[in-house]
Amino acid sequence: MTESLDSSASALHKQWAKLEDEHHELAIAIDAARTKKAEVAQMRERQRSLLLEITSLVGKIQNAPATTIEDFVALLDVAFEHELDLACDLAFYGPADYPIITRLLRVLAREIPGFEFNSLRRWFSLSGHSEQLARIMREGWRM
Repeated sequence: MTESLDSSASALHKQWAKLEDEHHELAIAIDAARTKKAEVAQMRERQRSLLLEITSLVGKIQNAPATTIEDFVALLDVAFEHELDLACDLAFYGPADYPIITRLLRVLAREIPGFEFNSLRRWFSLSGHSEQLARIMREGWRM
């Protein structure tokens, strides 16, 4: 991973999202390979490497300068994944069980067009709640 000169929370969040997406895709590939009784040692090694990179990056994000609303929303997205387990709870129980958080996320998404709540997108796709995801996207919550 190359270090960016811009170490704001939102810049680091973009790097984090890419690593988390790669880790998620790799976990799916490992599961598929294991069902076919294929060798997964090399993939497991990459997974360990990714987890170390992610952990290091989360530490940097935690201490990164945050001055813009995008920086603070980036911190919120990383916190959903690494401190609160809220992303998986939202995906499992649904936004209706979290009306205040859902309202807050919709407002934030409108304030920062194009921002992606990476943790929520991944958890909603894992939980199989595509109908909830579609409804949320129609209502303006970009994931």
